[in-house]
Formats: sequence, structure tokens, C-alpha cells
Amino acid sequence: MKREKLLKRLIALVLIIVMTLSFAGCQQSQEVQDPQENGQETEEGIYTPGTYTGVGKGINGNVAVSVTVDANNIVEITVTEHNETPGISDAAIDEVPKKIIETQSVDVDGVSGATMTSDAIKEAVQSALNQAMGIDEGTETDEVEMAFTEPDVIVVGAGFAGVNAAIEAADLGAKVMLFEQNSIIGGSINYAGGTLSGAGTKMQKDAGVEDTPELFYEDIKRLGGDIFIPELTRKHVEKSAEAVDWIDSLGADFGDRLPKQPATYESFGIPREHRVERGTVYLETVRPLLEKHVEDGNVVLLLETQVVDIIIEDGAVTGVVAKTKDGKEAEYKAKATILATGGYGHNEEWINRYNFKNVLTSAPAHASGSGYEFAEKAGAVFSNMEYLPAYPGGVPVSDTGFIQSVTAKTSKYPGVIWVNLDGKRMIDEIDSTPGPIQNTWATAPENIVYIVFDETVRQENEPILTVSSKLDEGWTRFEEEIEKGEVIFKADTIEELAELAGINPEALKETVEEYNSYVDLGEDKEFGRTSSLQKIENGPYYAVKTVPYVLLTKGGPLMNDKAQILNADGEPIPGLYQCGELIGGANIGGAASIGGLANTICVVWGKIAAQSAVEFSLK
Repeated sequence: MKREKLLKRLIALVLIIVMTLSFAGCQQSQEVQDPQENGQETEEGIYTPGTYTGVGKGINGNVAVSVTVDANNIVEITVTEHNETPGISDAAIDEVPKKIIETQSVDVDGVSGATMTSDAIKEAVQSALNQAMGIDEGTETDEVEMAFTEPDVIVVGAGFAGVNAAIEAADLGAKVMLFEQNSIIGGSINYAGGTLSGAGTKMQKDAGVEDTPELFYEDIKRLGGDIFIPELTRKHVEKSAEAVDWIDSLGADFGDRLPKQPATYESFGIPREHRVERGTVYLETVRPLLEKHVEDGNVVLLLETQVVDIIIEDGAVTGVVAKTKDGKEAEYKAKATILATGGYGHNEEWINRYNFKNVLTSAPAHASGSGYEFAEKAGAVFSNMEYLPAYPGGVPVSDTGFIQSVTAKTSKYPGVIWVNLDGKRMIDEIDSTPGPIQNTWATAPENIVYIVFDETVRQENEPILTVSSKLDEGWTRFEEEIEKGEVIFKADTIEELAELAGINPEALKETVEEYNSYVDLGEDKEFGRTSSLQKIENGPYYAVKTVPYVLLTKGGPLMNDKAQILNADGEPIPGLYQCGELIGGANIGGAASIGGLANTICVVWGKIAAQSAVEFSLK
């Protein structure tokens, strides 16, 4: 930010000088031509000609670019390395470099649906251009003129929850230091959906919808079971309307302002989901509040500065150790520290520890689970870690490893069954709801589910794989994976197919024969399937190996209703608070996915954590 202001001032000064010289030149000549208009080169251009490399932070890690410039123009941009999700990121990788070259500026619009990839490309290109202009990038921490170095409250993570916590703490008079390992704020809200859920909101009242926190609580109990922590759930529902109304009062565009039932998850008893176009609307709604606090010296925002450890003294958390992008480490002390670090969805070790043996992730790279590790070090215990939404159909292709990049469509295909390693079906493949489907992948032996079908399905349906925005590529990738023989298998008989895939051959043969008999009967006697009953009888036969993939995590450190993290004795750990995904959605909403819960947690508990931290720090 500081460098951009300096450059603007320098450019303005140059323009003033040029205009002054131009007016003076008019005394001698009526026409002064730009040398470039005559095909001549200027003596000294904007850039030192050559090819430069830059790196930006994308949703799944670094995005690297190669940028070629001549003296005055950006000539070529190539994305040379990335781990972004195929399909979602393709348009950004293709279009953003073209826009930058066309406008000769990194100040271009990103691609809708691929905001973080777009921003990463722009960040990487800017880094390369800075090198071409001879600008020493330094580090974000070096460039920040800190308004203070001894904060009252430290917030770790500038996602939606961390930003809300920082704003609330500053509103209450605290000096706040906000750390963010990425180059931009927002975290997961940058690609999240745009829903909040609240009971008794202004929008509900305006629409004539009668709702109360007690009704919301009963809905959560009905949908999520009894695994949530009642004290936390009651506090959440009591504060939910206040959270939604606050965002509403700041001017977020809720469209028709009519509360709705969840579009994807199970219905509430009462419409209480409030929607904007996308999650970034919420971030942009609160961003001006954060920026004002930064400008006023109430908040120090340290981007590209990763908290790598917490400081513990006599059982109390008294600060953090942070590292800048160039590897420099420093200690920062504060009486209160709020962890707003997100989930552990990109940490395979933690997922293996608590959840699944075989798994892929679509969570961003920053969902590393660092907050869980810090909390554990401080003596925290965890609750409901076993609850983790297992999205079905991740195909574990070898070229992207742990990153989920290829997905098999799991339903709506006639003549498709799902079997486990034992060759057994587990569920009605067509008419089951999302919860039982997720549970199928979560509970299958070794978390492996095979999608089995025949050549008729292959010939009569759209591609079963999703690998990009172009459906035609699905069958192309399908054939490529058959050739590799690692995750998609093809054989002339069911027994041969089972042998190739590692499924029990006799059991799979029996399962297919039994399924075909149900088709003849017109009734699935095992699981009650009534839709898309079509025989598996026209070889060759196919099996697609799939595993669950994860995004949000749902367990977290135990806390009380003041967002204080608790130790094994149930006592608050002095100086340690939490908010956002880290607290564990299952601790608030139970086992089910509750529409709008995740975003609302970021507001409700961001504010509660800040209020408690400020009370402790300033007392």
C-alpha cells in the first residue's frame, strides 16, 4: 500500500514536469511528437527489458508466472506453476494474463468464481514487474509503519472471523495487531457462499416471518442431533439476529431481502437463511471498517506474516512468534491472543489422525490446522473432531496428490452402483439425501468407494468426470486414466474388473447379478431404489475408484461461551481465545450441515472473542 502511494506521487510529479516542459516547448514549436509515434525508441523506458518471474499466493499454494517486457511494454505472461483446482481456475489462468497485457496494467478485473486465483496471478505479475522496474520489494512487515509495537490484543488470521474480531476489539478501544499469512485478507470467505442464518432478524420481521432463538435452537437439535455443546449453541442463536442485522446495517446487498430455506442443506422449520450474491460481499462490507482502524492507528495489519508459534509463560498465552515472507522471525507480546486461523482441511496428517485414511482436499492451502496445533500446545482439548463432511466422488489421480482436482459425478446416472472394497452396495445411489451419501464415503472400508457401470452408461450419458468447464474433456481424461490403470479400470467381465480394481471378485459378481435381478423386478429389495434402474450387462465394464474430499472441518478446541479456550480441567487458558472455523461447526450446529451457520459463526464469535479479549487485556 505504501509503495503504491509512493509510485503514484512519483508519477504525478513526472507528469507535472512533463507538462511544464511541454508548455515551454510550445514557445518554440507548435508540435512536439512522442518519439515512439515515429517508431523511435526512448532513451530510457519503464522497464529493463527481459524475462522476470514472480510468485503470488493462490487458493492451493503458490502461483508462479514468467513475465517478458521490453522497455515500455508487457509483452508476454505465462503461468508456469500452480496447484489451483482444474476447471475452477482455468478461466483465470487463461484470461487474467490476457487482460493485463491488453491494458498494460495489473489493475484488471478478476474472473468470477476464481477470485483468489485471479488475485494470485496479479500479485505474481506485479512482483515480476517490480523487478523489471528495479523496485526492491522488501517485506510487508518492513514496509508497514507500525502505529505501535505492543498491542493489547493479537488476532491470528485475517479471514472473515479475524477481521470481525479485529474491528470489534478496536471499536472497544484496544490496540490490535492482526496477522495474515497471505497477501490478501478474507481467507475462506473469498470463495464461500453468501449465506447467513439468524433468528428474529430485521429482514424476517419486515417479511412477516416470526422466529425466535429458541425455535432456531430446536431446529439445530432436530437437524444436528445432540452432539453440540448446549451452552455454545444457545449463545450462538441468541446472538445470530444481532450479527445478521449488523451486516445488514452496513449496507450488504441482500437482494429481495426475503429470508429463505437452505438451497442445499436440510430445511429449517422457519425461513431464516439470508443471502447475498457471494461471500466476498460480506468481506467488502466490513473492509472499510478495518481500513479506517488501520488508518487511525488502532489496528496494525501485517500481511504475508505467518504466526509460527505461540508464547506461553506460567500457563498463560502472552504472544506469538511471527515470520515474514523472507524468513525473519520476531516475537510480539500481548495480554490476549485470538486464534482465527480456520480449519485443518489442508492438513492430511490431521485428517488421517481424526477422520479418514484415504482423502483428498479442496480446502485452501492456508487451512493448515496451525490454530489446532497452537491450542494443543497451550493445553486445549478437542471436541467433535470425528465430524467432518465427506464430499463424495473425489478421484485420487496421481498428478495432483492430496489436492482434489478430478471428481466423479456420483448420482443421476441410470445403471450405476456404488460398491466398497468388499464388492457390496451400501445405499440407494439415486434418491438418497446428501447426509447419507456423505456418510457412505466416510464409513466405507479405507474410505474407498467404486462407481461401477457398463458401456451403455458410457455411451448414453455425459462424462462422469468433472475436470474442467468443458464436458468433452471429461471422457478424454477418463480414457487417459484407464491407460494409467490407477483409478479407473476397464474389463470385459465383472470378475476381471474386480481383479484390476482390487475389489472382491466373487462378491462383486454376486452384487451385480443381484442388482440386475432387482431391475427385472422393478424394485430394489435391498435399499428401496426406485429411480434409474438399468441393468449392468453390456460390456466392457468400468470401475472408478473414489475417496471423500473435504473442505470445511467441524471439530475444534473446547471453549466456553466467552470464546475462551479450555484446558483438560475445563478451565480457561489465560489469554487464549478463538473464533471462526477453528471453534468447530459441530460444537455449535451438531452433525448436520446447517445453512448459513459457518459465515454467521465468523460474525457472532468474532465479536464475542474480541469482547472477552479486550475485557481481559484492558482490565
